[in-house]
This record gives sequence, structure tokens and C-alpha cells, in this order.
Amino acid sequence: MRHFTGEEFEDEVRRICRNLFSNSLGQGAEKVDERERDGIFWNGDFFTIVEATTEKKKDKAEYDAKKTHDLVAKKRTEGHMARGFLVTLHEPTADQKAAVKKYEKTTKIVSFDELRSLLFDAQSYLRIRAGKQFGSVYDHVGHSFEVPRSDFVEPTITRVVDSSSKTLNELIEEVRNKARVVITAEYGIGKSMLLREVFFHLLRDFSENKTFRCPIAINLREHIGQEEPVELLERHARANAVEPRKLVAAWSAGYIDLIIDGFDELSTRGWTGDHRKLREFKRSTHAVVKKLIRQTPKNSSIIIAGRGAYFDSDVEMREALGVPEGVFEHFMVQPFDSEQASKFLARKGYNEALPQWIPTRPLFLSYLINKKLIQDAVKVSTTGAFPEGFAWSALLTMIAGRESDQSEGVDKDSILKFWGLMATKARQSISLQKSFTPTEMDEIFYNATGNAVTEDERGLLLRLPGLGIAPDNPSSRIFIDDDFLNAASATLVASHIKFPYGTDSYKEEIRNVSQQLNSVGIHVVCANLEQEGILPGAIEACLSRELSGGNNELAYDIFSALIYVGMPTSHLEFNGIDVKELDLCQDYFENLKINFANCLIENLILPEGTDAPKDIKFIACLIGNVEGRASTHDLPTKQFSDCEIDNFSSAYSVNSDVLSSGLPLGVRVLVVTLRKIYAQAGNSRLESALLRGLDHRARMIAPEVIESLVKNGFLITSGRQGKTIYSGSRTKRKDALAIIHSPATYRVPVLDECKNLG
Repeated sequence: MRHFTGEEFEDEVRRICRNLFSNSLGQGAEKVDERERDGIFWNGDFFTIVEATTEKKKDKAEYDAKKTHDLVAKKRTEGHMARGFLVTLHEPTADQKAAVKKYEKTTKIVSFDELRSLLFDAQSYLRIRAGKQFGSVYDHVGHSFEVPRSDFVEPTITRVVDSSSKTLNELIEEVRNKARVVITAEYGIGKSMLLREVFFHLLRDFSENKTFRCPIAINLREHIGQEEPVELLERHARANAVEPRKLVAAWSAGYIDLIIDGFDELSTRGWTGDHRKLREFKRSTHAVVKKLIRQTPKNSSIIIAGRGAYFDSDVEMREALGVPEGVFEHFMVQPFDSEQASKFLARKGYNEALPQWIPTRPLFLSYLINKKLIQDAVKVSTTGAFPEGFAWSALLTMIAGRESDQSEGVDKDSILKFWGLMATKARQSISLQKSFTPTEMDEIFYNATGNAVTEDERGLLLRLPGLGIAPDNPSSRIFIDDDFLNAASATLVASHIKFPYGTDSYKEEIRNVSQQLNSVGIHVVCANLEQEGILPGAIEACLSRELSGGNNELAYDIFSALIYVGMPTSHLEFNGIDVKELDLCQDYFENLKINFANCLIENLILPEGTDAPKDIKFIACLIGNVEGRASTHDLPTKQFSDCEIDNFSSAYSVNSDVLSSGLPLGVRVLVVTLRKIYAQAGNSRLESALLRGLDHRARMIAPEVIESLVKNGFLITSGRQGKTIYSGSRTKRKDALAIIHSPATYRVPVLDECKNLG
């Protein structure tokens, strides 16, 4: 426990008293009648005389009380109204109370908590807030936000700038020391559970007087449409049964630590689809957050968190939220590795190993356990050139079949179509966490099957696996896992490629998506096409048809699958699409002719030291980050015209530093390879991208390094012969990041193997 010095305690008491009892600046300690006074305050009506002590001795209490009594009595004889307080750090003892009782007409003994509650009743707030929901913490099976804290397993927290890790205790210690932090994570990783733990640790510190600052935990989804920080804080106060004016006063005085969850959950109404207008809309939507952060006193700590993919770049995020680099550190919560996932599942009573393809995010694992799906999920087949895609297809089919067997009216194919259409509808919104009302679900079911929903069928739809209670309405549903959503939507994309003609309702829906499929979705498409024996020529014909019809987002999904099974031969132009990552180091781009016009590209990777593929051009694009170049002066003007770029990344210079270091050559190649898979924006690379930037000697041993990484589970292979795709393993992420950050000291078998190469 921290012990405050008498001087530190006196300073805190004076700060509170200035806010409570003072009407002008500069009031505080004075020397009166040759005696030091800890605080004298005048509010225009009353003098308030204050003494503060950290001691529990009776004699000290009696001395301070008499000194205070004498000055209060003097002020009263001079015609002023006056009162006195003796403030103790801890609850006053019986002896202290007895010693002060004789002066009770002029002086009152109070604990620091009592004094502070005059400014803000923090203990009442904490008692009420601790029992309420924290962000997206929710039991989607039990329909309750009361998820036990014992479910929490500490995740890996990494500093974005250098991939170094930080423990929960280290993060909390930084917050105690007035740190300012941004935390991002994918949906379902456990970000809100982490913030809840931070809150309860700070609550304990506050209750034990280890800190004078009270943690305030704000769910931004409860403050949609608010424009001013005071308005936001007052609403939060009313929701937690404390006086709004006092909470604002405590915040203004620096007695509040802010924990702000869900910057991605503020209103997105009003989006027009135009990327530049969307950016302006995000800035205006988050103006209240920016003002709140700017107006928070410097001696208060701030944690603000949300989904990393919400903003197009770190630069845009920092500008929109007002969290400048150098003031706010940016940390990322990583998915569970195998050890963390096993620990989490063991607490749920499951002790078997998980296959590589199953997402390790706690929300999804908890859902599989609670729905009693885990045993069947781990047994699905993973065959073919795209095993992850095949596994997801098999999982959806297995679950749909099981649900169909338990219902008399809905067959397996109807459930699959319903999932696919609902997932596609989610991909049409700005956020994949779109909620669906029962009426919307009824309409989707009718469009998917041609049949109206019966009461029994409606009950089945509401309890379908993969769907959870929406945070904005307990009657609505959302997808609880992004990979599940993408896999479901991908089945419709694959069906469309197989049968590109016709008037099925789902075709128009997939043509109206605004968000591209992720890697799981693309692998599901590829696995489906492989199973059906669909040739590359047929896929390209479908791609050309969608481009000619102006269906650019769908066309890009088809293109993303085609490059893994064949090669486009025609000149392509994608207009107005969102691209998460574009890696021009992959060799298939060298022979392609593509224009990207008016596109939003979150991360663009260019080959270092050589020209980018000359027939790939960017016109009027917004690009969040460019890796491989230092500035706009390094970009070929013939390939980039009228583009706006937020940031140029040093990822390649870091790789160059690694390659020129004194580490063994095999270790250098290992670190650079892991960086490309785990530390850069994407997580899937063709071998050509892994070799890019290596000199002749490094290229010679790179295949052996890759082989060792595959053998040790750090790389997962998929794709057809000649187009092997290497992806990172969810279960090895923690080890991979540790190797990247400390290759000379970390101990793991793959490092020992690579030390002896070259």
C-alpha cells in the first residue's frame, strides 16, 4: 500500500477545499498569529479553516483541533461566519473523535473520504457503477451482462509502435501514474473485459486510499448524439444515481480517471457512402470525445478503447479522438494464444486441444461452450487446398443440420441461406456489428426462403448459434463473431460465382455490400469453388460481369478469390471500394493491370528498393498507411495521382535494421518473416512477399526458415501448388511477438533451429 507523506496529503486536502470553499485563486496555507495553517478559505460568506493529518494519534488530533478552534473563534468575534475541519487520511479513531468533541461547536473531524464526498460522492458512484454493464461484456447465451470476473484471462497487450508486450499490472501502474492510453482490439477479443479489470483494480486503490482519483467507466454507446463533455458526464452521473454537478466538479478538479469504452459505437447515421464525407462524419461524431479528452486535467489518467478497424489509419484515429502521439500510447489487445485459450476453456470445463482454424477470441469460445457446440466444432474436416475455408463451411453446415433436426419446420439449407443473407446485410452497413430487429429477421427469412415465418420458426431464428443479443435492444440480434459472419456471407458469393445468372434475391444483396470479405471469407469462397470444380476462366467471367455492372465491392471479393486459384487476364478497374490491405509485394500483381479509383485503402505495401508493379495505378484514393516508402516524393507520379495519404510506415526500415544487425543470419530472416506475418497489417502472404527485401544470402536460407516455422506451428499453409499462402497461427501469436521483440534472449525451439542456418 502506498503511504502518502503529510505534505502530499495536505496538498490534496487544499485542492478539494479550494473547489468547495473558495471564491478566488490563491487561497490555501497561511501563517496566522505566528502559527502555520494548512488551509484558510473564504467563499464570500464563510471562512473555512482546515487542518489535515495522516497521523492517528490522539494528542495530534487534540493539538490541531484546538489550533483550529482558536482561529474560528477569533473570526467569529470579528463578525465573520466561520467553521473548522480537521481532516484525517483514514477514518477517525474513537480517541481522535473524543479529543475533538470538546471543540464541536467550532470544529468537526472528518475523514478524507467524507471531505471528498462533499465534492463528489465517489463511494456511492463506485458501488452503483460496479454492478452495471461494462462495454460489450455480455453472456449471449444466458442473456445477462453479469459475466463473472473469474472468466477473465489476461490477454497479450502489445505496444503498436514496436510490438513489445505489457502485462495488465504494468498497464494499471501506468494509469496510476497518470498515463494516457488508447487500446484497440478486434470485436470479441476481450477488450471490455480488460477495461473492467482495470476499473476494479483502480476502484480497490481508491477505496484503500492508494490514490486520490476515482475511476469513472463510460460506455460511449450510451452517449450517442451528445455534443458537450459536461452534458455527457451529467448523463453518466444521473445513470449512476450521483449528483451531476458534483461529478463534473470532481472531473474539473482532476479527481477523476476516465475509462472510455467503445469509440467505434457512436452513431453512424448520416453516412453517405462517400469516403471523404465519411471521414468528416467520424470527426464530427467524435467531437464530444475530443473535447472531453482535451478538457480533462493533466493529472487525470485516460484510457479510451474501441475496435482498431473502425478508423482507416492510426493518424485518422488520433486526429478524430484528439489523442496525439507522444501523449497517448497506443496498445493492441491480441487474440488468445493456445495457452490463454486453454486456460479460458479449462475454466469452462473443456480441456481438449483446439484446431488451428478456430478463432480463439473469448466471446466465440464461450459461445461454443455454452451452446454445447465445441465438441462437434473441433471434429469438422479440414481437407483440400483451403482447409480453413473447408472447416468453416463444414462447421456452418454441421450447426445448421443440428438446428434443423431440432425443428420441424426449418431445413438445413434454409438456415444456411438465412445466415448468409443476414451476414450480407451486415456487410452493407458501416459496422459489422449491425443489429437486426425481429421484423428485419422475419423479412430476411422470407427473402432467403420464400416462406413467411411461423411463431415456432421465429423462436428458432432468435436462438440460432452465431447470433447474440444486441447491446442496443434485447429483442434484436447481432453476429457475435466476425469470422462466422464472413464465412456465412461467403457461401452466397460462392453460389453466385457458380451460377452468375438468375434473379435470386441474394444476388442484389451481395452487390450492395460496402465491406469486403476478410481472409476467412475468401478461403470459404475458394474452398467452395474447389469442391465444385469451378475453373478460373468461369470465375474471371463472373468478375468481368460484375465490374461492367458497377458492382465493385462484389467484384473485389471475386478478384480476391481468383488470385489464389488463377490469374485475371483483362484490365481491371475498381472504383469506390474499401480495401483493408493491398500487398503489391505479392508476385501476382507483377502481371496485372489494375486501376484503383476513389478507393479507401487502409494499408498499402510497396516493395522496398524496387518499383511497384507499373500497371497498378491509384487515382483519387484515400490511403491510410503506405509501407515501403518514406514520403510522397518516393511515390511514382505516373501511378499515384490526386491521392491523399495519412502516413508512411517505417516497417521496411525496421526490417532493414534487423537484417543488418549482428544476430545470426537465420535469426534475422526469422524475425523479418514473423514481422511480415504478425506485426504488419495483414496476416496472409504468398512466399514471394516473404522473400521480398532479402539479399542473396538471406534468400538462400529463407525456405529453410519458412519450413521450420511451418513445422513449429508458426505458419499455416493453404492454397494450390505454386501459390502457397502462409498465414499466422492464432495460437502462436504471443511467442511470435516475443521473438520479434527479443530475438537474442527469448527461448523457443524455432529460434534455436534458425540460429544454425546460414
